[in-house]
Amino acid sequence: MKLNKLKIGLYRNLLPAEVFFDDGINVIWGDNAQGKTNLLEGIYIFARGKPYRIKKESDVIPFGKDSASLEIEYTSFNRDNSMSVFYRKGEKRQMKICGGEITKASEFIGNFKAVLFCPDHLSIIKDSPSQRRLFLDVAISQTDKKYVYMLKKYNKLLLQRAAFIKDCAEKNTVNFNMLEALSQQLSPCASYIEKKRKAYCKKLEGYMGISIDEMSCGKEKVSVSYCGITEKDEEPSTEAFEKVYTDNIKKEIQYKMNLYGPHRDDVDILLNGRSSRFYCSQGQQRSLSLAAKLAEGEISNDEMGEYPVYLFDDVLSELDSGRASYLLSKLDNKQVIITSCNEELFSPYGVNNRINVKAGEIKCTFSPPDTKY
Repeated sequence: MKLNKLKIGLYRNLLPAEVFFDDGINVIWGDNAQGKTNLLEGIYIFARGKPYRIKKESDVIPFGKDSASLEIEYTSFNRDNSMSVFYRKGEKRQMKICGGEITKASEFIGNFKAVLFCPDHLSIIKDSPSQRRLFLDVAISQTDKKYVYMLKKYNKLLLQRAAFIKDCAEKNTVNFNMLEALSQQLSPCASYIEKKRKAYCKKLEGYMGISIDEMSCGKEKVSVSYCGITEKDEEPSTEAFEKVYTDNIKKEIQYKMNLYGPHRDDVDILLNGRSSRFYCSQGQQRSLSLAAKLAEGEISNDEMGEYPVYLFDDVLSELDSGRASYLLSKLDNKQVIITSCNEELFSPYGVNNRINVKAGEIKCTFSPPDTKY
């Protein structure tokens, strides 16, 4: 997969521009707070379906303006495609694929595929379980449209069930029929989510293992397992979730919340048999985070038949020279778009495209043949 062009109407602090991208490494450079990360975020919207740094989509609209828009042109399996997203104050965002309007996120996500690695991801290992669940959800969603649908349905039903449990607790009455009905609707979604996450963790272990073995010269071994309601090698089932929900109704009413399901699960990552959260050094944790993001790209290639676009937001400054060199060595023959305050870091790598961002204005050194820029 290759990103060819990003067209910006307005987006956050970015001014209107057309930005072209080359094969290999593309460097977005400039001082801090100029818009480099905004540019990367604008690209990643087409992979994740929404901005990754803000909760309110209306915040992408520049101050004092009424709208914002982005459009990409990309190539997948030798076929040219386009996607666009348009935001207007007080209205629902408008999404298009090859000019045709779509309304469902599940139809938007999974067309353009990208792996994002930013400084926040360096803390995936030591952060809360919610961050590891988010990592899995974002990665799986790009290769499985049904997962997007089931995850959205699960979260909606979970909120309904939580409200009903709280209502039961406050009124000191239990409507078992209603709870049973909600649990029966929730269980197939929970089963599908856990099944997909467990399968992903098995692949994650294999690819992370290769990277950790290379980075440590064979001294360190990694294992990855998913921690849900089923045992490691047990297949999740709708019946298993229905039983958990039924057997724990009184406990959940006592605590006034949903206590079981994929929204409470975690990923257990061990290094040489010990918990990476509690017993690894910061350097080891960063190696594991780097290995996880590289593995995400490899799994995407396995499942979809082509590598995604790699987006790196100023991570080289957060990695030591050894890990930074390893990262770049693993990205041969892949398209990489990376932000940095220092463009000279990439001089040894023969970078053809250097994109400067200053106060939201974008200047690009590369344009494809027969294209005027």
